[in-house]
Formats: sequence, structure tokens, C-alpha cells
Amino acid sequence: MKKKISIGVGIFLIILIVVGIITKYADSARVTTGHEPKYCIKVVSNHGNKVTYWGLGYKVIRYVGVSPKEPYESNIGVKMGSWFMKYELPQSNTIEIEYEGQTITITDRKEIEIIENILLNSKYNNEICDGITTHKITLQNEVYYIKESCKEIQKGNKQSKITDEDLNTIKSTIDNVLRRQ
Repeated sequence: MKKKISIGVGIFLIILIVVGIITKYADSARVTTGHEPKYCIKVVSNHGNKVTYWGLGYKVIRYVGVSPKEPYESNIGVKMGSWFMKYELPQSNTIEIEYEGQTITITDRKEIEIIENILLNSKYNNEICDGITTHKITLQNEVYYIKESCKEIQKGNKQSKITDEDLNTIKSTIDNVLRRQ
């Protein structure tokens, strides 16, 4: 009787390992092509900014910009690994902004997060306007140009629309830093 139970448990464990390998293979292919993993349990944490997908022996961590309900392709960072993997997005310690001929360095964590959120969560496309650059922002060795006349942010050779609210938020943050200096 004990022999039948141990054989049954052994077969169950082998089946579980094989299913884990197959689902990991399928989900890793989906993650590398920018799709949501299929054979996982989805857990949302950190006020909706971090989504963890738990699979059989692996997990996928995804940082989203606005909400966990936005499309999977609109993520800030994704990493796949074992259950024991830890993954945090790199955080900036400073932001440099060139504005009206002077360079402003922002070191306050809250102000950095506000500007970082606006810049990183913008959807960039290939349409570039010929507007005049009013702000040059350096964040994590990336350079962003704010063009107020077009209401756009330029990153490399791509641009994204910026709302009046986001533009006013950047301006008010710069004004707050200038008042403190």
C-alpha cells in the first residue's frame, strides 16, 4: 500500500514539474514578445503600480505607468525569473532641467517622481513637430525636450502629446525649485 502511494506521489510530482516547464516556456515566449503571461495568477500591489504574475516555479514582475488595467504593452519595466527573484525599477536621484538659460537640479524625491511619471508614461510616436524647445530635461541619462508651442515632449526622434495639466505641473515644480534657491 505504501509503495502505491509513493509511486502515485512521484508520478504527480513528475507531472507537476513537466507542466511547470511547459507553462514557463509558453509564458516566457509571451513575455519576450510583449504579451501578458497566460498561465499565471495575477497579483496587483504597490497601489496598482506593480503587477506580479505567479506561475509554476517562476514569476513575472511588471511595472505599469497608470493603472494595471492598461494594455500589457504599455509597461515601464518587465522581468521574468524564479519565485525568489527581486526586481525594482531604478530610481533617479536627480533631474536636470535647462530652462530660460539656466540649469536647475531637482533632488526632492517627490518632485522627481512627479516629473518622472509624466515623462516615462507618455506614449511616444514618430511624428515630430517643428516647435521651439522651452525645456530640456535630463532623466536617467535620457534627454527630453518640452515644446510648449506644439504641446509635445520629444525623446530622441519620437514625440508625445503633453496635456495642459502635465505642462503646468512641470512648470509649477520648476517654479517651486527656483523659489527655494
